[in-house]
Amino acid sequence: MEKHNYNYRDVFNEPIKIKQLTQNFSLPYFIKLRDVLIYLLTLIGLFIFFHSIVSFISSYVPLFTMLFYVGVPYLIVRLVEKVQPDGKNIFWYLLDYVTFYFEYLQSKKKICHDIKVNYTDEPIVFDEFNYRKKGK
Repeated sequence: MEKHNYNYRDVFNEPIKIKQLTQNFSLPYFIKLRDVLIYLLTLIGLFIFFHSIVSFISSYVPLFTMLFYVGVPYLIVRLVEKVQPDGKNIFWYLLDYVTFYFEYLQSKKKICHDIKVNYTDEPIVFDEFNYRKKGK
């Protein structure tokens, strides 16, 4: 009997997609759940932080509100999809970077021989060591 090795990485990294919203309504194409969440979070953030500026500009430029609240979140979704630092998803990259920042840079820890050691600013003084071979 032969053993077969299977690589399920692509299957598990496949994003969650939505097509059927209710029993009677389905979309003509799939939408990634991650893209929907990024779009909504960006839209809410833009509305909270930039609403007064957008309303001021939209009083002079017609349709600016629609362009801003539809276009900017869409561009951010596309940017997040394209950018992959170190070959990782941007969210995993940011999580790893924040973990590294607080675990090593803020706590002043270093790695020595695969062990975390506390960093000291004190100078290190070595004792003198005389090495003599046997027989001399």
